[in-house]
Amino acid sequence: MRTVRFAALPLLLPLLTACGREETAPPAETAPVEAAAEAEAEVAEPELPPLPGGDFRIASISFGTAVDEEGQVLQPLEVFAPGDRIHAAVVTVGSSEGLTLSGRWLAPDGREIARAGQTLDPSTPIVASFSLRQPDPWPPGRYQFQVAINDRVVETRSFEVR
Repeated sequence: MRTVRFAALPLLLPLLTACGREETAPPAETAPVEAAAEAEAEVAEPELPPLPGGDFRIASISFGTAVDEEGQVLQPLEVFAPGDRIHAAVVTVGSSEGLTLSGRWLAPDGREIARAGQTLDPSTPIVASFSLRQPDPWPPGRYQFQVAINDRVVETRSFEVR
């Protein structure tokens, strides 16, 4: 089984604000039908990225405080201490002609705290090992880990820090 390791330190994401931006009404000559079509296009959900061809899939996801030399979690856990380093082992099976596998860590309030990923060309089972740590203790709460293939979230798992 092939092992792929990802390490992520929490990222500080800038807050985006719309300062000094003025909203303007559409020109008076725009027909109501055109304005309605434009409004629908703005709220339409974006098209999801394609999933890879082949029979590639996620077989399991487990969390722990340590992994072995193959990237497998030594002792699966769902509850962590504030000072723990947290590992997620994503076991995949199947093959594909190429894909991007990524992991995204979310805080209890839903904001992204870290992301890591890599382009793969799997032909055998893979253990993708993601790890997360920070110098300060984790605030208590329920966190999430999302696994995406080609930027499409295919699995979401929760764990808790107490």
